[in-house]
Amino acid sequence: MWTPGPMFWVETGASLLGIWGVWDLGGGRRRGYITGILSTSTYVALCAIHGIYADAVINGWYTVMGFVGWFAWGQRKNDNSVVSVRSMDAQGFWGGIGSGLLAWFLFWGLLRYYTDSTVVVWDATTSALAITAMLWMAAGFTWNWPLWLIINMLSVGLYIHKGMLPTAGQYTVFGFLALRGWWIWSRARLVRTEPRDEKSLLQQKVD
Repeated sequence: MWTPGPMFWVETGASLLGIWGVWDLGGGRRRGYITGILSTSTYVALCAIHGIYADAVINGWYTVMGFVGWFAWGQRKNDNSVVSVRSMDAQGFWGGIGSGLLAWFLFWGLLRYYTDSTVVVWDATTSALAITAMLWMAAGFTWNWPLWLIINMLSVGLYIHKGMLPTAGQYTVFGFLALRGWWIWSRARLVRTEPRDEKSLLQQKVD
């Protein structure tokens, strides 16, 4: 009979913290960055142990960007303590895409030639896309959510392949939360284009 060991419970705890963080961020609550930082910093070690090296690096990136996002989120509050949700612009789009492409080639080269990774392309792809999504989220672009949905779908398969079932479950939930975040942020953006609705409850207040 299988008995879960300490590592299983550490992974489960990190997964639950990650879900909590994404739930808060999708609802426009800044505190989501804190639980996210606790989760991603734990996943740096978990991914390295399971040989998912680029994801270990990207979780380090998530941790750093969590702090950046926390401060950037505060800077994007207007006088009514409402977080600004932005439409994509050319600078944001190409900046995100360019950063993601550079990251993919970097991750692929490092994984291919300097590690014993068995999931080089898979690992490099999810990690590079995550860099683009995190940049777009920190900047307040709604497009970060559909990109997270794609990343989550790819990650479910990756973590099942590596036997990290709590984490695969986490990314399954993340997929639904990405849809929720996309819906909330899109409605908030649309409301901001209509002056008569400026006081709508869709303008999420930051806790």
